[in-house]
Amino acid sequence: MTFLLMISLGRFAWTAPLDEVSDALTRAQSLYYEAKFTESIRLLSHVDELLRTQPERLQEKISVKLQLALAHIGLNDTPKAKAFLRELYAVDGDYSLDAQQFSPKVIGLAAQAKAEQHEIRCQAAGAVVRKNLDAGNAKGSMDLIGSMKSKCSDLAALEPELAELFYKTGFEAYKRRELPDAIQNFQATLRLAPKHDLAGQYMELTQDKLQVTGDRLFLQWQKNFDSRDFVQAADDYRRLESFNDESNAQMIAQAQTEYRRALTNLVGLWNRACKSGDSAEMTSIGTQIAEMLPEPAFGEDIRGQMTTCTKTSCLQMNATMVMARLKTRVSPDISPALQDFVRESQITVQVKGRIDESGNVSVTGAEGSNSLVNAAVRAAVERWKFSPIADQSGPRCVDTEIPIVLKF
Repeated sequence: MTFLLMISLGRFAWTAPLDEVSDALTRAQSLYYEAKFTESIRLLSHVDELLRTQPERLQEKISVKLQLALAHIGLNDTPKAKAFLRELYAVDGDYSLDAQQFSPKVIGLAAQAKAEQHEIRCQAAGAVVRKNLDAGNAKGSMDLIGSMKSKCSDLAALEPELAELFYKTGFEAYKRRELPDAIQNFQATLRLAPKHDLAGQYMELTQDKLQVTGDRLFLQWQKNFDSRDFVQAADDYRRLESFNDESNAQMIAQAQTEYRRALTNLVGLWNRACKSGDSAEMTSIGTQIAEMLPEPAFGEDIRGQMTTCTKTSCLQMNATMVMARLKTRVSPDISPALQDFVRESQITVQVKGRIDESGNVSVTGAEGSNSLVNAAVRAAVERWKFSPIADQSGPRCVDTEIPIVLKF
Protein backbone atom coordinates (compact mmCIF):
# COMPACT_ATOMS: atom_id res chain seq x y z
CA MET A 1 0.00 0.00 0.00
CA THR A 2 2.84 2.37 0.83
CA PHE A 3 4.49 1.67 -2.54
CA LEU A 4 1.28 2.42 -4.44
CA LEU A 5 0.82 5.66 -2.54
CA MET A 6 4.31 6.79 -3.46
CA ILE A 7 3.67 6.03 -7.12
CA SER A 8 0.44 8.01 -7.01
CA LEU A 9 2.14 11.02 -5.43
CA GLY A 10 4.88 10.84 -8.03
CA ARG A 11 2.35 11.30 -10.84
CA PHE A 12 0.48 14.15 -9.16
CA ALA A 13 1.07 17.54 -10.85
CA TRP A 14 1.13 20.10 -8.05
CA THR A 15 0.17 23.70 -8.75
CA ALA A 16 1.75 26.35 -6.58
CA PRO A 17 -0.97 28.43 -4.86
CA LEU A 18 -0.82 32.12 -5.66
CA ASP A 19 -0.53 33.01 -1.95
CA GLU A 20 2.49 30.72 -1.52
CA VAL A 21 4.32 32.39 -4.41
CA SER A 22 3.47 35.84 -3.08
CA ASP A 23 4.56 34.93 0.42
CA ALA A 24 7.81 33.42 -0.89
CA LEU A 25 8.60 36.59 -2.84
CA THR A 26 7.91 38.77 0.17
CA ARG A 27 10.05 36.58 2.40
CA ALA A 28 12.86 36.43 -0.19
CA GLN A 29 12.86 40.21 -0.49
CA SER A 30 13.19 40.52 3.28
CA LEU A 31 16.07 38.04 3.28
CA TYR A 32 17.72 40.03 0.48
CA TYR A 33 17.55 43.27 2.48
CA GLU A 34 18.93 41.36 5.48
CA ALA A 35 21.83 40.26 3.23
CA LYS A 36 20.80 36.62 3.68
CA PHE A 37 21.34 35.92 0.00
CA THR A 38 21.85 32.15 0.23
CA GLU A 39 18.59 31.65 2.15
CA SER A 40 16.80 33.87 -0.36
CA ILE A 41 18.15 31.84 -3.28
CA ARG A 42 17.14 28.55 -1.66
CA LEU A 43 13.57 29.78 -1.15
CA LEU A 44 13.26 31.31 -4.63
CA SER A 45 14.76 28.30 -6.42
CA HIS A 46 11.98 26.11 -5.09
CA VAL A 47 9.28 28.52 -6.32
CA ASP A 48 11.07 28.98 -9.67
CA GLU A 49 11.00 25.23 -10.23
CA LEU A 50 7.29 25.05 -9.40
CA LEU A 51 6.45 27.86 -11.85
CA ARG A 52 8.22 26.19 -14.79
CA THR A 53 5.12 24.10 -15.55
CA GLN A 54 2.72 27.06 -15.25
CA PRO A 55 3.18 29.17 -18.40
CA GLU A 56 0.26 31.47 -17.63
CA ARG A 57 1.88 33.00 -14.53
CA LEU A 58 4.33 35.28 -16.33
CA GLN A 59 4.43 38.10 -13.80
CA GLU A 60 5.33 35.76 -10.94
CA LYS A 61 8.04 34.14 -13.08
CA ILE A 62 9.57 37.54 -13.89
CA SER A 63 9.53 38.58 -10.21
CA VAL A 64 11.17 35.33 -9.08
CA LYS A 65 13.92 35.47 -11.70
CA LEU A 66 14.64 39.13 -10.88
CA GLN A 67 14.93 38.33 -7.18
CA LEU A 68 17.22 35.38 -7.95
CA ALA A 69 19.43 37.63 -10.07
CA LEU A 70 19.60 40.23 -7.30
CA ALA A 71 20.48 37.61 -4.70
CA HIS A 72 23.34 36.27 -6.86
CA ILE A 73 24.58 39.83 -7.41
CA GLY A 74 24.62 40.10 -3.62
CA LEU A 75 26.90 37.06 -3.59
CA ASN A 76 29.06 38.61 -6.36
CA ASP A 77 28.13 35.67 -8.61
CA THR A 78 27.75 37.74 -11.79
CA PRO A 79 27.54 34.83 -14.29
CA LYS A 80 24.59 33.26 -12.47
CA ALA A 81 22.94 36.64 -11.98
CA LYS A 82 23.21 37.33 -15.69
CA ALA A 83 21.85 33.88 -16.49
CA PHE A 84 18.69 34.55 -14.48
CA LEU A 85 18.32 37.96 -16.13
CA ARG A 86 18.54 36.27 -19.53
CA GLU A 87 15.77 33.91 -18.41
CA LEU A 88 13.77 36.94 -17.36
CA TYR A 89 14.10 38.48 -20.84
CA ALA A 90 13.24 35.14 -22.38
CA VAL A 91 9.88 35.46 -20.62
CA ASP A 92 9.40 39.13 -21.54
CA GLY A 93 11.84 40.62 -24.02
CA ASP A 94 10.53 44.16 -23.44
CA TYR A 95 10.86 44.16 -19.67
CA SER A 96 12.77 47.14 -18.27
CA LEU A 97 14.21 47.97 -14.88
CA ASP A 98 13.67 51.30 -13.15
CA ALA A 99 17.02 53.11 -13.07
CA GLN A 100 15.93 55.01 -9.95
CA GLN A 101 15.17 51.79 -8.08
CA PHE A 102 18.23 49.73 -8.98
CA SER A 103 21.93 50.42 -8.90
CA PRO A 104 23.95 51.15 -12.07
CA LYS A 105 25.60 47.73 -11.66
CA VAL A 106 22.23 45.97 -11.82
CA ILE A 107 21.01 48.16 -14.71
CA GLY A 108 24.21 47.49 -16.67
CA LEU A 109 24.11 43.76 -16.09
CA ALA A 110 20.45 43.68 -17.11
CA ALA A 111 21.25 45.53 -20.32
CA GLN A 112 23.94 42.97 -21.18
CA ALA A 113 21.58 40.08 -20.42
CA LYS A 114 18.82 41.68 -22.52
CA ALA A 115 21.17 42.11 -25.47
CA GLU A 116 22.41 38.51 -25.19
CA GLN A 117 18.87 37.15 -24.96
CA HIS A 118 17.84 39.30 -27.92
CA GLU A 119 20.68 37.83 -29.93
CA ILE A 120 19.64 34.32 -28.93
CA ARG A 121 16.06 35.05 -29.98
CA CYS A 122 17.14 36.46 -33.34
CA GLN A 123 19.43 33.52 -34.01
CA ALA A 124 16.56 31.14 -33.23
CA ALA A 125 14.27 33.10 -35.56
CA GLY A 126 16.89 32.98 -38.30
CA ALA A 127 17.23 29.22 -37.85
CA VAL A 128 13.47 28.75 -38.18
CA VAL A 129 13.36 30.93 -41.29
CA ARG A 130 16.21 28.96 -42.81
CA LYS A 131 14.39 25.70 -42.05
CA ASN A 132 11.20 27.03 -43.66
CA LEU A 133 13.10 28.20 -46.75
CA ASP A 134 14.77 24.84 -47.17
CA ALA A 135 11.36 23.16 -46.84
CA GLY A 136 9.80 25.51 -49.41
CA ASN A 137 7.51 27.09 -46.80
CA ALA A 138 7.43 30.66 -48.10
CA LYS A 139 4.45 31.80 -46.05
CA GLY A 140 5.89 30.56 -42.77
CA SER A 141 9.14 32.39 -43.53
CA MET A 142 7.29 35.58 -44.48
CA ASP A 143 5.20 35.57 -41.30
CA LEU A 144 8.23 35.15 -39.06
CA ILE A 145 10.33 37.76 -40.85
CA GLY A 146 7.42 40.17 -40.77
CA SER A 147 7.00 39.81 -37.01
CA MET A 148 10.71 39.82 -36.12
CA LYS A 149 12.39 41.97 -38.78
CA SER A 150 12.08 45.23 -36.81
CA LYS A 151 13.93 43.63 -33.89
CA CYS A 152 16.26 41.33 -35.80
CA SER A 153 17.89 43.26 -38.64
CA ASP A 154 19.86 40.21 -39.81
CA LEU A 155 16.64 38.62 -41.06
CA ALA A 156 16.57 41.15 -43.90
CA ALA A 157 19.49 39.28 -45.48
CA LEU A 158 17.16 36.32 -46.08
CA GLU A 159 14.54 38.36 -47.97
CA PRO A 160 16.10 37.96 -51.47
CA GLU A 161 16.05 34.18 -51.07
CA LEU A 162 12.48 34.35 -49.80
CA ALA A 163 11.47 36.52 -52.77
CA GLU A 164 12.90 33.93 -55.15
CA LEU A 165 10.96 31.17 -53.38
CA PHE A 166 7.72 33.14 -53.77
CA TYR A 167 8.48 33.69 -57.46
CA LYS A 168 9.10 29.98 -58.09
CA THR A 169 5.94 29.05 -56.20
CA GLY A 170 3.96 31.59 -58.22
CA PHE A 171 5.41 30.36 -61.51
CA GLU A 172 4.42 26.77 -60.70
CA ALA A 173 0.89 27.94 -59.85
CA TYR A 174 0.79 29.89 -63.14
CA LYS A 175 1.71 26.76 -65.09
CA ARG A 176 -1.08 24.85 -63.32
CA ARG A 177 -3.47 27.71 -64.23
CA GLU A 178 -4.09 28.39 -60.56
CA LEU A 179 -4.16 32.09 -61.30
CA PRO A 180 -5.30 33.53 -57.93
CA ASP A 181 -2.50 31.65 -56.13
CA ALA A 182 -0.02 32.75 -58.78
CA ILE A 183 -0.96 36.41 -58.29
CA GLN A 184 -0.62 36.20 -54.51
CA ASN A 185 2.89 34.74 -54.83
CA PHE A 186 3.99 37.26 -57.47
CA GLN A 187 2.67 40.07 -55.27
CA ALA A 188 4.66 38.73 -52.32
CA THR A 189 7.75 38.56 -54.54
CA LEU A 190 7.38 42.19 -55.58
CA ARG A 191 6.85 43.36 -52.02
CA LEU A 192 10.18 41.81 -51.06
CA ALA A 193 11.97 42.62 -54.32
CA PRO A 194 10.21 45.45 -56.22
CA LYS A 195 12.69 45.21 -59.12
CA HIS A 196 12.16 41.50 -59.76
CA ASP A 197 11.56 41.74 -63.53
CA LEU A 198 10.25 38.22 -64.14
CA ALA A 199 7.77 38.49 -61.26
CA GLY A 200 6.53 41.80 -62.68
CA GLN A 201 6.09 40.37 -66.17
CA TYR A 202 4.28 37.24 -65.00
CA MET A 203 2.14 39.38 -62.72
CA GLU A 204 0.82 41.31 -65.72
CA LEU A 205 0.27 38.11 -67.74
CA THR A 206 -1.61 36.51 -64.86
CA GLN A 207 -3.79 39.57 -64.29
CA ASP A 208 -4.73 39.67 -67.99
CA LYS A 209 -5.67 35.98 -67.98
CA LEU A 210 -7.56 36.42 -64.75
CA GLN A 211 -9.53 39.32 -66.20
CA VAL A 212 -10.53 37.27 -69.25
CA THR A 213 -11.48 34.32 -67.06
CA GLY A 214 -13.42 36.61 -64.73
CA ASP A 215 -15.39 38.19 -67.59
CA ARG A 216 -16.30 34.76 -68.96
CA LEU A 217 -17.26 33.47 -65.54
CA PHE A 218 -19.44 36.50 -64.82
CA LEU A 219 -21.35 36.04 -68.08
CA GLN A 220 -21.80 32.38 -67.18
CA TRP A 221 -23.07 33.38 -63.72
CA GLN A 222 -25.54 35.86 -65.24
CA LYS A 223 -26.91 33.23 -67.59
CA ASN A 224 -27.40 30.66 -64.83
CA PHE A 225 -28.87 33.23 -62.44
CA ASP A 226 -31.38 34.51 -65.01
CA SER A 227 -32.45 30.95 -65.85
CA ARG A 228 -32.90 30.31 -62.07
CA ASP A 229 -30.22 27.63 -62.02
CA PHE A 230 -29.20 28.95 -58.61
CA VAL A 231 -27.00 26.02 -57.63
CA GLN A 232 -24.73 26.48 -60.65
CA ALA A 233 -24.90 30.27 -60.34
CA ALA A 234 -23.73 30.04 -56.72
CA ASP A 235 -20.78 27.91 -57.81
CA ASP A 236 -19.88 30.50 -60.49
CA TYR A 237 -20.11 33.30 -57.92
CA ARG A 238 -17.82 31.54 -55.44
CA ARG A 239 -15.23 30.88 -58.13
CA LEU A 240 -15.37 34.51 -59.22
CA GLU A 241 -14.97 35.67 -55.63
CA SER A 242 -12.04 33.30 -55.07
CA PHE A 243 -9.98 35.22 -57.64
CA ASN A 244 -9.57 37.97 -55.03
CA ASP A 245 -8.61 40.41 -57.76
CA GLU A 246 -9.50 44.11 -57.86
CA SER A 247 -10.50 43.87 -61.50
CA ASN A 248 -13.35 41.52 -60.51
CA ALA A 249 -14.62 43.70 -57.67
CA GLN A 250 -17.20 45.51 -59.81
CA MET A 251 -18.61 42.27 -61.20
CA ILE A 252 -18.86 40.75 -57.73
CA ALA A 253 -20.62 43.89 -56.47
CA GLN A 254 -23.10 43.69 -59.35
CA ALA A 255 -23.80 40.03 -58.61
CA GLN A 256 -24.33 40.83 -54.93
CA THR A 257 -26.79 43.58 -55.85
CA GLU A 258 -28.84 41.17 -57.96
CA TYR A 259 -28.75 38.55 -55.24
CA ARG A 260 -29.99 41.06 -52.68
CA ARG A 261 -32.77 42.27 -54.97
CA ALA A 262 -34.00 38.71 -55.61
CA LEU A 263 -33.70 37.83 -51.91
CA THR A 264 -35.71 40.92 -50.91
CA ASN A 265 -38.47 39.89 -53.31
CA LEU A 266 -38.56 36.32 -51.92
CA VAL A 267 -38.68 37.58 -48.33
CA GLY A 268 -41.66 39.75 -49.26
CA LEU A 269 -43.43 36.73 -50.77
CA TRP A 270 -42.61 34.70 -47.66
CA ASN A 271 -44.14 37.32 -45.36
CA ARG A 272 -47.33 37.47 -47.42
CA ALA A 273 -47.61 33.68 -47.43
CA CYS A 274 -46.95 33.68 -43.70
CA LYS A 275 -49.73 36.21 -43.09
CA SER A 276 -52.22 34.16 -45.10
CA GLY A 277 -51.10 30.90 -43.49
CA ASP A 278 -50.05 29.33 -46.82
CA SER A 279 -47.53 26.80 -45.47
CA ALA A 280 -47.02 25.14 -48.87
CA GLU A 281 -45.97 28.45 -50.44
CA MET A 282 -43.70 29.20 -47.49
CA THR A 283 -41.96 25.84 -47.93
CA SER A 284 -41.44 26.53 -51.63
CA ILE A 285 -40.01 30.00 -50.97
CA GLY A 286 -37.73 28.68 -48.22
CA THR A 287 -36.32 26.11 -50.66
CA GLN A 288 -35.72 28.81 -53.28
CA ILE A 289 -33.86 30.99 -50.77
CA ALA A 290 -31.67 28.09 -49.63
CA GLU A 291 -30.77 27.22 -53.23
CA MET A 292 -30.14 30.81 -54.26
CA LEU A 293 -27.78 31.88 -51.45
CA PRO A 294 -24.19 31.87 -52.74
CA GLU A 295 -22.90 31.70 -49.16
CA PRO A 296 -24.65 30.64 -45.93
CA ALA A 297 -24.23 34.08 -44.32
CA PHE A 298 -25.27 36.08 -47.39
CA GLY A 299 -28.07 38.64 -46.88
CA GLU A 300 -28.52 38.05 -43.16
CA ASP A 301 -29.93 41.57 -42.79
CA ILE A 302 -32.60 40.84 -45.41
CA ARG A 303 -33.43 37.37 -44.11
CA GLY A 304 -33.76 38.88 -40.65
CA GLN A 305 -36.95 40.58 -41.93
CA MET A 306 -38.71 37.24 -42.44
CA THR A 307 -41.65 37.06 -40.05
CA THR A 308 -42.00 34.11 -37.71
CA CYS A 309 -45.26 32.38 -38.40
CA THR A 310 -46.28 30.90 -35.08
CA LYS A 311 -49.91 29.97 -34.90
CA THR A 312 -51.45 31.16 -31.62
CA SER A 313 -54.63 29.74 -30.14
CA CYS A 314 -57.80 31.82 -30.07
CA LEU A 315 -58.76 33.84 -27.01
CA GLN A 316 -61.56 32.56 -24.78
CA MET A 317 -64.13 35.27 -24.03
CA ASN A 318 -67.55 35.25 -22.31
CA ALA A 319 -70.77 36.39 -23.97
CA THR A 320 -70.99 39.71 -22.11
CA MET A 321 -67.57 40.87 -23.30
CA VAL A 322 -68.16 39.63 -26.82
CA MET A 323 -71.59 41.31 -27.18
CA ALA A 324 -70.06 44.62 -26.12
CA ARG A 325 -68.12 44.52 -29.41
CA LEU A 326 -71.10 43.68 -31.64
CA LYS A 327 -71.35 46.09 -34.57
CA THR A 328 -74.00 44.50 -36.82
CA ARG A 329 -76.89 42.29 -35.63
CA VAL A 330 -79.17 40.26 -37.92
CA SER A 331 -82.39 38.80 -36.46
CA PRO A 332 -83.26 35.16 -37.16
CA ASP A 333 -85.82 34.58 -39.90
CA ILE A 334 -88.64 32.65 -38.13
CA SER A 335 -91.66 31.86 -40.34
CA PRO A 336 -95.15 32.88 -39.06
CA ALA A 337 -96.21 29.25 -38.96
CA LEU A 338 -93.25 28.37 -36.73
CA GLN A 339 -93.98 31.39 -34.50
CA ASP A 340 -97.61 30.20 -34.06
CA PHE A 341 -96.33 26.72 -33.22
CA VAL A 342 -94.07 27.93 -30.44
CA ARG A 343 -96.23 30.89 -29.32
CA GLU A 344 -96.12 31.71 -25.64
CA SER A 345 -92.81 29.79 -25.48
CA GLN A 346 -89.38 31.17 -24.54
CA ILE A 347 -86.66 29.36 -26.43
CA THR A 348 -82.93 29.61 -25.64
CA VAL A 349 -80.41 28.63 -28.28
CA GLN A 350 -76.78 28.17 -27.10
CA VAL A 351 -74.62 29.34 -30.00
CA LYS A 352 -70.94 28.32 -30.05
CA GLY A 353 -68.72 30.09 -32.54
CA ARG A 354 -65.44 31.69 -33.47
CA ILE A 355 -64.89 35.35 -34.31
CA ASP A 356 -61.91 35.76 -36.63
CA GLU A 357 -59.30 38.54 -36.63
CA SER A 358 -61.53 40.69 -38.89
CA GLY A 359 -64.65 40.32 -36.75
CA ASN A 360 -66.47 37.76 -38.91
CA VAL A 361 -68.36 34.88 -37.25
CA SER A 362 -68.35 31.17 -37.99
CA VAL A 363 -70.83 29.16 -35.90
CA THR A 364 -69.64 25.74 -34.76
CA GLY A 365 -72.82 24.74 -32.93
CA ALA A 366 -76.37 25.87 -32.14
CA GLU A 367 -78.28 23.87 -29.53
CA GLY A 368 -81.90 24.45 -28.50
CA SER A 369 -85.25 22.67 -28.16
CA ASN A 370 -86.32 23.16 -31.78
CA SER A 371 -84.07 22.24 -34.70
CA LEU A 372 -85.78 24.67 -37.11
CA VAL A 373 -85.28 27.57 -34.69
CA ASN A 374 -81.66 26.43 -34.15
CA ALA A 375 -81.00 26.59 -37.89
CA ALA A 376 -82.57 30.04 -38.22
CA VAL A 377 -80.53 31.40 -35.31
CA ARG A 378 -77.34 29.87 -36.70
CA ALA A 379 -77.87 31.50 -40.11
CA ALA A 380 -78.52 34.88 -38.49
CA VAL A 381 -75.50 34.86 -36.14
CA GLU A 382 -73.14 33.96 -38.99
CA ARG A 383 -74.10 37.31 -40.53
CA TRP A 384 -73.22 39.28 -37.39
CA LYS A 385 -70.17 41.54 -37.42
CA PHE A 386 -67.92 42.35 -34.45
CA SER A 387 -65.15 44.88 -33.89
CA PRO A 388 -61.74 43.15 -34.28
CA ILE A 389 -60.22 41.98 -31.00
CA ALA A 390 -56.49 42.37 -30.37
CA ASP A 391 -53.89 41.98 -27.63
CA GLN A 392 -50.18 42.89 -27.41
CA SER A 393 -49.35 40.38 -30.16
CA GLY A 394 -51.88 41.84 -32.61
CA PRO A 395 -55.35 40.81 -33.92
CA ARG A 396 -56.67 37.59 -32.37
CA CYS A 397 -59.51 35.21 -33.05
CA VAL A 398 -61.99 34.56 -30.24
CA ASP A 399 -63.91 31.43 -29.21
CA THR A 400 -67.13 32.12 -27.33
CA GLU A 401 -70.61 30.81 -26.45
CA ILE A 402 -73.63 33.14 -26.64
CA PRO A 403 -77.10 32.30 -25.29
CA ILE A 404 -79.75 33.64 -27.71
CA VAL A 405 -83.18 33.96 -26.02
CA LEU A 406 -86.29 34.04 -28.28
CA LYS A 407 -89.87 34.71 -27.03
CA PHE A 408 -92.91 34.53 -29.31
